[in-house]
Amino acid sequence: MQSFFAPLAWFIYSTIPPECAFFGWLALPFALLASFVAIIFCIVQLWKVITPCSINLSSEEMSEYSDCPSTREALKTIFSKASDEQISKYERQLANIKILDPVLIIVPNQNWIRQHGWNMYYTIMDSFATNGLQNERRDENSRAIFHFVSNTELYTVRCNVENLFPNAFMDQPSLQALIPNLRLHPIGIAWILTNVAKRKSDFGEDEKFFVAN
Repeated sequence: MQSFFAPLAWFIYSTIPPECAFFGWLALPFALLASFVAIIFCIVQLWKVITPCSINLSSEEMSEYSDCPSTREALKTIFSKASDEQISKYERQLANIKILDPVLIIVPNQNWIRQHGWNMYYTIMDSFATNGLQNERRDENSRAIFHFVSNTELYTVRCNVENLFPNAFMDQPSLQALIPNLRLHPIGIAWILTNVAKRKSDFGEDEKFFVAN
């Protein structure tokens, strides 16, 4: 950085005083103009050096996450039956979430819905949205996509919801033979998603999320 501005300093100190001494103060405007041109030249040269670095950084970021699907592709996989309008709505919601913040996405299980009803389903989704918060929600009223600041918060809320609504969770398969009143159907399918870059997401199904502890 210093090497760019050293010639500028040399130019200013080697031109302005001699010109002013030889021509008097009438030369000052011309000397200042020459200095301004020199400053612009240095800025252009500096920009030429900085710009390739920024491009390389962006290229490296895209290369690192090139195997990750776009956020829209991830949403279409998770919500396979959703309309394009609904996918776009969810995509806008995810665009507001910080990189690497965990996101819980719940897709309703129709078998559970038939047994317990939509009203109970929405009550439990509201619990996921508000548990541990004061007068706010973590789902932007979607009742489907829940933003957490950490995995610790996410799984703490999961445990709290299980304590409040145990019927939302299925019994462990290995214990089902020992339980008289089985809970065979979980409330939904849980997906964990993180934004890894702009419009790029990593995601996967948590198959044990709705299995009772």
